[in-house]
Amino acid sequence: MPARRPGLRVFLAPLLAAGLSACAALGGGGPSVEAIYTLDAPREISDLRGRVNSQLLVATPVALDALDTNMIAVRPTPSTLSYYPSVQWADRLPVVFQAVLAEALQNTNRVRAVGLPGQSLLINYQIVTEIRAFQAETTGSDRAAVTVSAKILDDRNGRVVASRIFTAEQPTSGDSVQAAVGGLDRANQQVVSDMVRWIVATVR
Repeated sequence: MPARRPGLRVFLAPLLAAGLSACAALGGGGPSVEAIYTLDAPREISDLRGRVNSQLLVATPVALDALDTNMIAVRPTPSTLSYYPSVQWADRLPVVFQAVLAEALQNTNRVRAVGLPGQSLLINYQIVTEIRAFQAETTGSDRAAVTVSAKILDDRNGRVVASRIFTAEQPTSGDSVQAAVGGLDRANQQVVSDMVRWIVATVR
């Protein structure tokens, strides 16, 4: 099995080493899945200020088709997006991110209630997000990049209470899928932690 990293879970069979030379082109087919990766929510977030006495809905994020997939993306050139072969996220990336954000909010114990669509929760505010970047980058230096746009929406009147763009980059030790997913996990934890601090400080 691939080595387990903090904040990272790996499922299924052992993963064969996969470099950029083996990346599958956008929209191309690939071999059978050898490993499935997911991302963990931050368990403790420092510098939290405030408490949310409202009930929150974490809406399903939107993303361009290139990121609205369970494939793990890598950008070998500024104008090219490819995918690592034989591996994938545990679900479509927006669904994985949605679950991580909801769990991170719950882990704070500072939010009255957190729900997902279809859970019949009486909602006060929606957390609406758009995933704009979530890929390994190998132009210049190896790194992982995550950018998410977020809005806090008053569910009673549709008014946007606040909006902000969250972005993070983390260096990676190479272009292998293990290095890429480890970097993406670290960058995602940074984005989600910043987002949770913002939500808790903004919503009452």
